[in-house]
Amino acid sequence: MKKILYIAISLLVITGCKKNQIAQISNKATGAQLKFFHAAPGTPAIDAFVNGIQITPSATAPVTDNGLATSVYTGYTYLSVFPGSNYAVVKSGSTIIKIVTSTPVPALVSPQTSGPGTTITSATQATVDGGAYSILTTGLPGSATTPLTSIIVQDVFPAATAGNAYIRLAHLIPNGGAVDIIGTYTVTGAASSTAVTPITNITYGTVTPFVAVSVNSLSTTSYVFQAYLTGTTTKLGATTTFSLTPGRYYTLILKGLAADYPVPGTSITLKATARPTLPVTDPTTKYPEIYFNVPGLTFYTNK
Repeated sequence: MKKILYIAISLLVITGCKKNQIAQISNKATGAQLKFFHAAPGTPAIDAFVNGIQITPSATAPVTDNGLATSVYTGYTYLSVFPGSNYAVVKSGSTIIKIVTSTPVPALVSPQTSGPGTTITSATQATVDGGAYSILTTGLPGSATTPLTSIIVQDVFPAATAGNAYIRLAHLIPNGGAVDIIGTYTVTGAASSTAVTPITNITYGTVTPFVAVSVNSLSTTSYVFQAYLTGTTTKLGATTTFSLTPGRYYTLILKGLAADYPVPGTSITLKATARPTLPVTDPTTKYPEIYFNVPGLTFYTNK
């Protein structure tokens, strides 16, 4: 009888150990968090590699090629963000980041500003577990002063306080001057709008810290943001309007071109205007979309 009782107790102990092991497997994974954004005007779709492995997906994208509307299987395109929500988690430490122009399938016939497989960025970034990092690709192809590159910045999120959302600006117009950002909102029932200037005197290539903007979940959620040349009433590009949620963090991207840019060594001129649609006899209506880069503000949600 004693022998049988001893075996039963032993089985209970072993079973308890297995349960503990299963609980350990469910522990939260750690690593560095990465987010990618393509803001290089006139540059084809790109792929991102981390530690030698492609991390960004490829997808079918509509394009105009040699005057014909078609589609190609390619990387993430201009003004695309990856991942669309949250961050991609990778092993922390010395993180090797490489950004290259994608190789579209089928191959494009129309002239491009950068050939397939062109390396835009090759950098090693020190990352830590739980740290968040944004990789923003920007610059002008062939430029000596503002060349194609990727800005890698650690995303530092201030502690959230009640009634506030948080915004920052990434100034990514390579030929644009310093800007102020003015936001306007209208409280429900108010006769006029209220203006705030949360961000001032920001030059190209700068990613500002996050700053708080007041959000009332019942009456003040939608802001209209406009970039102005610093200290003036001169607008740079179009506005963006979006709803802010208390406790969330957003990156405003100042994108496009402030003026036309002839690409050195090519016959391509990148335009700071939209591609015309009429008259249909105008050959520019059939130029590739990447030749046209209207300035303005866009945004993505960090978290």
